[in-house]
Order: sequence, then structure tokens, then C-alpha cells
Amino acid sequence: MIELLIHKRYFESTVEITRIEEKDGKFYAYANASPFYPDGKGGQLGDRGKIAGVDVFHVFEKDNEIVHQIAGTITPGIHEVIVDQKRRKDIAQQHTGQHILSAAFLEVADIETVSFHMGEEYSTIDLDVPFLESEVISEAEELANRVTQSCYTIEEIITDIEGSKNYNLRKPLSDKVTGEVRLIKIDNFDVSACGGFHLNNTGEVGLIKVIDAEKVKGNLTRIYAVAGKRALKYFQKYNSVLKKLSKMLTSSVGELELRVEKLLNQSRDQALLLSKISQEYATVLSQNLSNKGLVYLEGYTEVGNFLAKIGNFEDSILVFYDNSKYIIASKKYDVRNFVSKLIEKFGGKGGGKSEFANYQPTKKLKFEELEEVYHEVYNRD
Repeated sequence: MIELLIHKRYFESTVEITRIEEKDGKFYAYANASPFYPDGKGGQLGDRGKIAGVDVFHVFEKDNEIVHQIAGTITPGIHEVIVDQKRRKDIAQQHTGQHILSAAFLEVADIETVSFHMGEEYSTIDLDVPFLESEVISEAEELANRVTQSCYTIEEIITDIEGSKNYNLRKPLSDKVTGEVRLIKIDNFDVSACGGFHLNNTGEVGLIKVIDAEKVKGNLTRIYAVAGKRALKYFQKYNSVLKKLSKMLTSSVGELELRVEKLLNQSRDQALLLSKISQEYATVLSQNLSNKGLVYLEGYTEVGNFLAKIGNFEDSILVFYDNSKYIIASKKYDVRNFVSKLIEKFGGKGGGKSEFANYQPTKKLKFEELEEVYHEVYNRD
């Protein structure tokens, strides 16, 4: 069993619940101190487990108390706890992986980490740079995995503000920090103040993989990453998807990109052809339509849209059903009034401009129902 670097307060096997609160059908157990790590503290996920045999769904800090959202009520007092150790190991893999990856970006490109957030599926690291070349990401990822594979010892150092000055911290401590300081030291590669869960050895991280990157908040770049078993699951998932696509497209994985590109080009060509045919068909239809009263048609969306644009509806209103929604157009009537009445009488939703609008029904309407609304709205005999 892998032992984790966890602050001593989280090794306790009991918790003293001071009070229970029920709110909106949910139960909350309050404690002054708890072996359950709170969600979001230091960007880390919180613990799960049981208190007195009752499941713990969520843990958070509020007004200097630890609040546990639990599955049912329990009595105040001292209770035994069971903490999910598999979850703790996963959290430790992600958190240690983040320390290594943040240090790698600093080493490779002198890019500092601004913030970190751990989710149930992946972690995010916000880097203090507006744009990041893919080559830099790859280089940092490769360095991070070299550190992981080197099986460096990870130390937990308990000191104070003065003692922390003896270490080259990746991120300086805030002036607000007082009292005990916990440092996580990864050989000579990284030293950072941290209260979260970590592994004893970098090799226990297994693998670190950057899965995405995007620009956020103007001048920051957000990195999405997974480590440990999450990285394995990530590769298993995408390998499965690639194999299925390869089979569907009768192409080897290595040729998938070219195959998909070819299919997309064919799809675009066919879409252009369909658009041209729809426009020509709409032109023919418009020449044979009545220009009086309610004109009702059914067909493809593209035909309806073109017809609404080029049709001569100077003294009529077009209602075109495409098997999903109604396309409504007129140069004489404000079709928004027609749509509003349809929504009022039959439900659904819709909107648009005075000459063109869409109506999404809850069900297909009969022609007689549409005609009745037409007469109601525009006072036609």
C-alpha cells in the first residue's frame, strides 16, 4: 500500500460533531476539526467516506468550522470515520503531478503558475502567459514525465516563516501566512508550500498528460492535465474511440486524419450542391405560388429558407414546415404577431423579425389550426 504525505490532522479516525443542521432536505454535520479534507482548499478535491456509517457527499469550510454534507442525520458527539483511501491516492497523484508540471513550465519557459484547480475528471493550471506554443507544452510535459520516471523522493517539511527562507520556493509565501508552514520538496526539482495530499515518490505518479490548453481571462493560459490512473483511463478511452472510428471509416489509425479530411471536403461539396439545388427548387416553387392569403408548404429547411427570401409574399403569408419547425415569412404582415398567437394557443417557442420568424411547436399543427390563427391575427374573412 502506498503511504501518502498527509498532514497529521487527516490521520484521525474519529470526528467530534458539534451540531447537525437540516436544510432543504439535506443534512449537515458541523465540527471544529475533521480528518476530512475540505473541497476546494488549495485547489484540491475534498475527501469522501463515512461518519458513523453515513455517507459523506461534500466537505467545506464555513466560519472556522468544517461542514460535512451527509446522507442522513446522526447525533452530535464523537463518531468513527472511514475515509476513502483510493480517492486520496488519486488526489495525491493529481496534486503531485500538478507540482511537477508547474515546476516544469517554470524550468522550460520561465512561466509561473497563477492558480490550480482539481476536478473529478481533470485538473487545470492557469499559467501567467497569454499564449503558449505547442512545442513549449510538449517540452514541459516531457520534462515532467522524466522527473516522474526518475522516482525522486518527495519530502514533507514542517517549518515556519523563517525556516522557509532556507528553501528556494517556487512561489513566495504570502505576507498573511503565520505559524506552521508545510513544504513539499521534490528532490532538487521543486519546493512549494502546500497543505494538500502528496505521494512519497515521483514514480508513484505514473504518468502526466496535458490534454488541452486554452486562453482565459485575457492574459492567462489554462492547461488541462491528468495524472496516474486518470491518464491511463484517458488513453484507454481515446484508444477505444480511435479504434471504433478506424473500423467505421475502414482506415488505419495512422490514416484517419487524411480520411476524415477527405470526408469533410466531400460533405462540404455536397452541402454546396444541396444549397444550389434548394435555391433553384425554391425559385421554381415561388413562380407558382398564390400571392393571396395563407400559403402553406412542407419540405426541406433549405428550401423553406430560400423561399422565404425570394418569394413574392406582398399580400400573403408563407408558413413552411420542415418537420421540426415552422418558417414564417411575409412582406405585408408582421409575422411576429402570428408566432405570438401560435405560442399562446398551442405552446412551443419562437421569434424573429417582422418579415421572417421561426416557430418551434410542441407537435405538428393541422392546416385548419394555422388558418384559424391567420384569420384571428389579421382579421381576414
